[in-house]
Amino acid sequence: MQDDSGDPKTRYLVGPLHSPMTKSVIDRIAAVLARSPHRRNVFAKVGDSHSVSPSFLACFAGKDVDLGPFAELEPSMAFFHGWSRESEAAKVGWHAVQTLGPPLRAEIDAMRPAWAVLMLGTNDTRQTPPAEFERYLVHNIDALLAEGVVPIVSTIPPRGDSELTTQLVPEMNAIIRAVAQSRKVPLVDLYGTLSPVPAHGLTPDGIHLDVLTTKGVHGCWLTEEGLHHGMNQRNLLTLAALDRMRRFVLEGEPAEPPPPRLEGEGTWQRPYFVDALPFADEGDTKPFAGVATSYGSCGDADGGEVVYRVDLEVPTRLRIRAFADDGAAVVLRFLDGETPGTCVSQADHALEVTASAGMHRIVVDGPRAKAGAFRLTVVSVP
Repeated sequence: MQDDSGDPKTRYLVGPLHSPMTKSVIDRIAAVLARSPHRRNVFAKVGDSHSVSPSFLACFAGKDVDLGPFAELEPSMAFFHGWSRESEAAKVGWHAVQTLGPPLRAEIDAMRPAWAVLMLGTNDTRQTPPAEFERYLVHNIDALLAEGVVPIVSTIPPRGDSELTTQLVPEMNAIIRAVAQSRKVPLVDLYGTLSPVPAHGLTPDGIHLDVLTTKGVHGCWLTEEGLHHGMNQRNLLTLAALDRMRRFVLEGEPAEPPPPRLEGEGTWQRPYFVDALPFADEGDTKPFAGVATSYGSCGDADGGEVVYRVDLEVPTRLRIRAFADDGAAVVLRFLDGETPGTCVSQADHALEVTASAGMHRIVVDGPRAKAGAFRLTVVSVP
């Protein structure tokens, strides 16, 4: 699969804490900055209470800093500004829709940043339908890019306040990952960072990040002791992300090699292979226009079809979502076995199926008049 520039698509795989800085990603970011009137050494914060917290980044502007084994990050700590800024685009309790419009405009006008550290979704979990959250996230990222601001997008941390929210967070993060990949903007995986941390780095409320408090509050101590805490981990992750922008984009460090490509071609005969769950991908049904396949009780396709294959070792409950750009539409079909007639289920945009062990296919169908870009997520659910 290729991106819209003809280069192999850069996948944002689960596992690495930073999305890869490949040539195509660096070129994309450089193109945004080339038309940006903003300051290359300034960033803004966009988000909710996680980003409002006085323990988030502000200490990098002061003297209570211990970089521990990460002394190589000191030049970036000195280079960037915005650490202690109280952002107009980050407020306690905000959902993704609330940062749009005047808040983003006010923060960009005040700071003239070339970068934005963006984390949204914690308050949308369970409260905002996934399709709406995805649309608001896309609009936030696109609005920043249109202003010449490159967002550094973060997955949201685990939640431990209820069983339901705990289960929903991985799906929210699959959505965030798919959107970031589709826009070729940097992604940092806070969720993955906190997975091995005691209590996932959360305070007793199961929502907010804890911070090292030993004779004071020390969010910028990046020592072994400090990194047992969620906010210290996020501060390290964010500083490292900004350091990567400085080195790869502003200073021209050689690009990283691309991760393994997605196997397959997206056709029925050679479907893309879902190689891990949760799974996130992005694509376009337009190049597949003209394909016409009968799917038995799932009906006939009338537009571009992109086909994925998922192999399961045990029966698994799957939740599958496809999100389309404005003006496009998608129909999802889930099928068993080798023939197109073995329909299990179909729906617009979202499916939840209990799949048996074995081989299955997911078809993303873009109706002929509304074919276009889409994002796909596949997660297992209890």
